[in-house]
Amino acid sequence: MKLRKAICIAAAISILCALCPMAAADGYSTPVNIMQYSVRPFTWEAQPRDNGDEMTWYISNLFDGYRETRMEHVCWNNESLDDIPEITFYFGGATIRDIWIRNGYDNNDELYLQYARPYRIEIAVWVGNEEEPRGQYVFNKLPDSWDASVNNGEYIDGYRCLSLPHTFSNVTRIGLFIKGWHKGEEEYRTKYIMQISDLAFLADWPGSGGYNPGYDPYYYPTAVPTLVPTLTPVPLITEAPFSGLQVITKERLSTRSGPGTDYTEAGSYFQSGTWVRAITSAYDRGNGIWWVQVELSYNGELRRVYTGVKRLQMAADQVPIEETEEGSAVVTRSVYPYWGPGYGYTMYGEKIPAGTAGTVWQRENLYAQFEYRDGSGQLRRVWVPENALEEDDAVG
Repeated sequence: MKLRKAICIAAAISILCALCPMAAADGYSTPVNIMQYSVRPFTWEAQPRDNGDEMTWYISNLFDGYRETRMEHVCWNNESLDDIPEITFYFGGATIRDIWIRNGYDNNDELYLQYARPYRIEIAVWVGNEEEPRGQYVFNKLPDSWDASVNNGEYIDGYRCLSLPHTFSNVTRIGLFIKGWHKGEEEYRTKYIMQISDLAFLADWPGSGGYNPGYDPYYYPTAVPTLVPTLTPVPLITEAPFSGLQVITKERLSTRSGPGTDYTEAGSYFQSGTWVRAITSAYDRGNGIWWVQVELSYNGELRRVYTGVKRLQMAADQVPIEETEEGSAVVTRSVYPYWGPGYGYTMYGEKIPAGTAGTVWQRENLYAQFEYRDGSGQLRRVWVPENALEEDDAVG
């Protein structure tokens, strides 16, 4: 088996050396030969914003084979999580099996890390004149690394293969959805501007006009897609919290510590057009409205608060819905609560007394979201260390 793998690797490198004149001293001056075999769309369109501007630019750069040119996509817009493709590519009845992607700004490692890179991509395929796609396929947890010279089981000359479940003939459209991303480095303003350097649509091989750059399907694993399930609200998973959705405010945020007017007020923040991070949503049955737990920065510190969904450019089911209580608990020692799960969040000025009973709603980063009634009798949600709580049933 080891001998077979060694032969496969040697064959891959040999073919690449023969086909890729880009192997010059700088490595970036000549188009990659894989583009000779790519099926090029005759046109494309990007999803527009509400103001009519496109949220994706320089799409033609995807097909030139140059590492230093790239497509840019503003990935912190909530449009990225709707049902409209970020880009729709149009073909004249093409045969397509695999999509090869140079993920991120592939020019060098510094630029790669400075910008955002796709983490989760979904592909929809339309055939002929059919109105509905044949399938929508998920490629999740794309590796996040850069090495222009590596040719191994994950990358070949900077490309990674996204292999569809079978060959599609008479393809007329392909929709590209960008559902998740690795954020760029924090010190740069470009951390939410996502990059893709190249994209190649290839037919199956061998003998069908496709291209195999040293690719052995028995040795090199590809990103394996799964069909998108029926759209339902994302369940709240406390062991692996949802990372959040960047959304923009529609008006000034009036907030509460919990999802309803029965909870303590938590201040008013910002004006319209400000970006915040949506974490969860909850339905207020008494008032018949949805609330969203958002994370924002205030005086250099983070806070999590609740606001009505009407104040945000999003739908409530775009984030996990709070449905299940963790159960009753009691504070076992006097403790300072926080506005979020950890020391990076604002600390309240008064401690919660030992013996305070309440309910745990979420757990994150060894902290629990604890709901109780404060001294005035109002409901309040705060975050406290898990080790400061004891399950109510366990208390003598």
